[in-house]
Amino acid sequence: MAKSPSKSPSPPRDQADPIEPDEPLAVDENADGDSTYGSIASSSASLTSSILKFRQENGRQYHAYKPERDYILPSDEQESERLDLQHHVFYLTFDNKLFTCPAGKDGKPLKRVLDAGTGTGIWAVDFGDEYPEAHVTGVDLSPIQPSFVPPNVAFYVDDLEEPWAYDRPFDLIYGRMLTGALTNWPQFISRCFDNLAPGGWLELDDILFPAASDDNTLLPDSSLAKWNEHVIKAGHLLNHSITSAKYYKQQMIDAGFVNVTEKVYKWPINPWPKDPKYKEIGVWTEENFCGGIFGLSVALFTRALGWTAEELEVFLVDVRKDLRDRGVHAYWPIYVVYGQKAEE
Repeated sequence: MAKSPSKSPSPPRDQADPIEPDEPLAVDENADGDSTYGSIASSSASLTSSILKFRQENGRQYHAYKPERDYILPSDEQESERLDLQHHVFYLTFDNKLFTCPAGKDGKPLKRVLDAGTGTGIWAVDFGDEYPEAHVTGVDLSPIQPSFVPPNVAFYVDDLEEPWAYDRPFDLIYGRMLTGALTNWPQFISRCFDNLAPGGWLELDDILFPAASDDNTLLPDSSLAKWNEHVIKAGHLLNHSITSAKYYKQQMIDAGFVNVTEKVYKWPINPWPKDPKYKEIGVWTEENFCGGIFGLSVALFTRALGWTAEELEVFLVDVRKDLRDRGVHAYWPIYVVYGQKAEE
């Protein structure tokens, strides 16, 4: 399987340090368009025709399995492309690694791995390629994963918020960008704990809203700041919080995990940093958000805030301008939290 493009690892750095901005560049004010760049649980479902169907809403496609879950992101080709691009940004962030926790580094092989909320399945496929001795299970509400995968990778349509009934524990459970996807995080983290083998690890990698800036160049009355306020409010109204990442550390401790570690990385909103690694991350983050922001926003704004899709499109013109403005030295905080189930 082909890997994401990679760069040589950069020297270690303190991710909490401010990022030095590069010289500003002119911004194209007219560029504002969306680019299109066994039984496993009690509710497990085979890929029947009903599950393979999708529902349409505001010009985007959403999963048909358990529509009452009110999942806020689309399940269509545009979103799949955005998710695969996002995978590349994580790969750059972690210096060409698929995860950061110590799983598998103590001489114990990773035999069983769960990718919770696998999306397009790109992480699970890459992991299966890199660790051919591991059996990787990917679970998602939407059947958007590829048909041809490594022999040690399997995908299932399932709801992570239903009771789990795995017959064997996992050595690693990985969840990425699940903020807004779940309604009961303590329950999910407890289930992860219960389904890990002694010594196994849980790693959660997630974005935290709102965007931040260390030099106050993200003005509170800017369109981007207002967009952040709107999506946070909408997430809470729909009981799909998008500020969940800041609670993962304590929730893991409460669930019984040990060796709990939290790291915060930064994704610049565009290529404003001087540092080459941050600049490259900014290039892809700008594409990820500017190209996908309608899909990221439309369910939140229309279902919770009462906006029309047309009103949202007008508003997003100025949000994209802020995202492309090299004078706005903002970034998305990326929380990486992992913990271990103690050895017996």
